[in-house]
Amino acid sequence: MPRIVVPLITEEVYHIFNRGIDKRDIFMDKGDILRFYQSLQFFNSNEPVVNFDSAKVQTKLHTVRNKLVDIKAYSLLPNHFHLILVQREDGGISEFMKRVLGGYTSYFNQKYERTGALFQGTFKRVHMNSDEQYNYLFAYVNENHFVHKLIFDREICHTSSLHYQGIVKSALIENIGTIYNFSESVALAEQIYNQRLANKNNTLFE
Repeated sequence: MPRIVVPLITEEVYHIFNRGIDKRDIFMDKGDILRFYQSLQFFNSNEPVVNFDSAKVQTKLHTVRNKLVDIKAYSLLPNHFHLILVQREDGGISEFMKRVLGGYTSYFNQKYERTGALFQGTFKRVHMNSDEQYNYLFAYVNENHFVHKLIFDREICHTSSLHYQGIVKSALIENIGTIYNFSESVALAEQIYNQRLANKNNTLFE
């Protein structure tokens, strides 16, 4: 039975995620993570772009841009990523992800002398339709490194958790606007992960 495609509606909130094809690593070093993080920043405009370098120049020239999406949270892990996005115009998320994933795949293939797809098909999406679902997934995304028991340098390009803790500001998120309890969020994220392992049909992710 084919999977139902969740429609992407303007002004609605979505959990967006994907992983490497065959579960392979998509970030091999800090430079790769930084490149993906910067792609999330530079490609987030409804202005036409040619490539990463042109998008970078446009970002520096225009302090005010009409964004395709609002980024509310993110985590970049060795073989997958999570984003929480609000679509700001029709087709915004699809265009944004096409730019980010297509551009990053070209960068990765050139750097590591490979060809072909890097990500496992089209990005996955979950429509958040309640405050409870948003709050759960907000914690899950921000603290996903702890969920997977990963030891990592606490850098802003890895996770938006540091932004919400007030440790360092992220270039991807306009303001804090959220009271964030770090320890409670870690505990909640781990609880969600364990529930998801026990029940693959957890409606928070569908």
